Amino acid sequence: MRKSSYQQTLPKGKTLDINPKKDPDNKFISNGSSDITLDATLSYLSQILLEEDIDEKDLLYTKQSALHAMEKPFYDILGQKYPPLEDTQLSNHKKSAPISTDHHFFNQLGSTFGTLSASEFNKGVAEGIKFLPRLDKLILDLEASKLSLPMVHEEEDLVKLNADENGHTKSISLMECGSKCKKKSNGDSDILEGRNRKISMSYPEEPPRNAMFDEVLLNHDNYTEVTNIWKNIQSKANICSEKDQGEIAEIETLLIKCSLAVSANDCHLAECLINQIRELSSLDGNATQRMASFFADALEARLNGTGSEIWRKIVAKRFPTSEHLKVAQLYMTVCPFPRTSMYYANQTILNVAGKASKLHIIDLGIGFGFQWPSLIQALSNKNGKSTKLRITGVDFPRPGFRPTELVQETGRRLEAYAESFNVPFEYQGIASNWESVSVDDLKVDKTEVLIVNTMYRFREVGDESVGLDSPRNQVLNLIQRIRPHIFIQGILSIRSFSPFFISRFRQAVPLYSALFEIIDSLIPRENKQRQYIERELFARDILNVLACEGSDWTMRPETYKQWHQRNVRAGFDQIPLDPVLLKECKEIIKTVYDNDIFFIDEDRNWLLQGWNGRIFYGISTWKPKLA
Repeated sequence: MRKSSYQQTLPKGKTLDINPKKDPDNKFISNGSSDITLDATLSYLSQILLEEDIDEKDLLYTKQSALHAMEKPFYDILGQKYPPLEDTQLSNHKKSAPISTDHHFFNQLGSTFGTLSASEFNKGVAEGIKFLPRLDKLILDLEASKLSLPMVHEEEDLVKLNADENGHTKSISLMECGSKCKKKSNGDSDILEGRNRKISMSYPEEPPRNAMFDEVLLNHDNYTEVTNIWKNIQSKANICSEKDQGEIAEIETLLIKCSLAVSANDCHLAECLINQIRELSSLDGNATQRMASFFADALEARLNGTGSEIWRKIVAKRFPTSEHLKVAQLYMTVCPFPRTSMYYANQTILNVAGKASKLHIIDLGIGFGFQWPSLIQALSNKNGKSTKLRITGVDFPRPGFRPTELVQETGRRLEAYAESFNVPFEYQGIASNWESVSVDDLKVDKTEVLIVNTMYRFREVGDESVGLDSPRNQVLNLIQRIRPHIFIQGILSIRSFSPFFISRFRQAVPLYSALFEIIDSLIPRENKQRQYIERELFARDILNVLACEGSDWTMRPETYKQWHQRNVRAGFDQIPLDPVLLKECKEIIKTVYDNDIFFIDEDRNWLLQGWNGRIFYGISTWKPKLA
């Protein structure tokens, strides 16, 4: 009997059918009974992309009280009496499953305004606004999609009306605007902006299937096709000319000079250097030109003291789930890091679980749960009695009114996937900072084989710069207390960023230069998913590293050697690497990818992965020391 902390829902008339084709010539799948078909992960991504409501969901749901607070001022302005909540359309839906398309949310708003047309409503608001204070200085910032008041020193409620090309109102937002100035600190006072972003946001509807989806999905039915895809992409690699090499040196020199000017708070010189960098940089240029463009934005944000404010807005911004999934598919196609990581971790779990009847996995940083479809499929192929799988997915809460949205959606998909493979399954989602999770929250059962798994998200947990009792140590102590059979840790192995800006900047330049070069050598510049990776993900991290301080500075990686010492201090013993799995991971790179630029190595029982001689990722397994 499957259990879940929420009700499983699938689109009406839709069944989950995930049957990846098997390749008899697949050389890097082990021959044992616990084989893991890596196609399952790509099929999982495809299945999510085909879900009818993948990007139709409103990302923030407003409760009746919030809706009441937003609407009532408009009625007061128009001199009308606010209707009771039970008469609104919202009350008719309060017991039904949330319908999250843009149209549904807007219909909820429209129904509460009766038969008032968009033009009449705008006219009424325009009349009412005359009686509101300081609105004569209202500025509409179309590019930033927000309203602002320059140099306002009193908090005021502002109204934002968005209309389509036909004049129909599409959304109504109520925002607070406080005191702002160009030069302000990056401290915790910026938290007000985070609160201000709790407004309704939605995405246009996407059809369940179109040509773009087919282009992404149909290339991944067979695992052997990855080789052909890789060769095709590699043939389009971007090569820098001698002229590019000269510009690279000039850009790097300007970046260093600009960082010194920003550190010295020399605004005039820094602005001149930022302008020079932008003249030489380009979002469509070579790796250094593209990197410099984002570095210039981050330097400008730090100079103006707006790093934390911009960072919070970026974190609150939501992207269609399909974009994340297509990026994941592309990344798994051209880069071996996620494939080898998931293969090693999942096969280790199967080896530890053996013939156990109950398996409990605590996944810290579960995200979309890409790692688990292949494990579920492998459990379904085991001979003998089936194993009941229980997954506890822990991830940071999402900003807004639905902090548990991600962990719940992931659980629903994994539950449906387990259903299709007839694997007994139970899921619990926890949306919380990792250090805030307690032993009781995890509901550990001593009759289960307990696994703790975390893949490359520990860098987002605070270190000693946050406090003496660092959140990282608190999480490790929690793992120690629940005493798992094995603790699988994947980390981004990069030297810790210095707390001092200049040193941190000098560390960031070669790191992101290498990351942009990897993308440059693997994916054509016109690829849309590549642009998403650089302009959204890389740009966000660069801003965080260079322009944020305090609790907003979340990018805090450590090398595998630093993590090794931290784990030992926390009371863990390291488990030696499995030589068979290590060999199979190397075979993945040799067979599908280019082992001249990608590599797998071993040091101190860490499985290390890197590119062109530089280590980026490390995986190791641990167990609590005997009492």
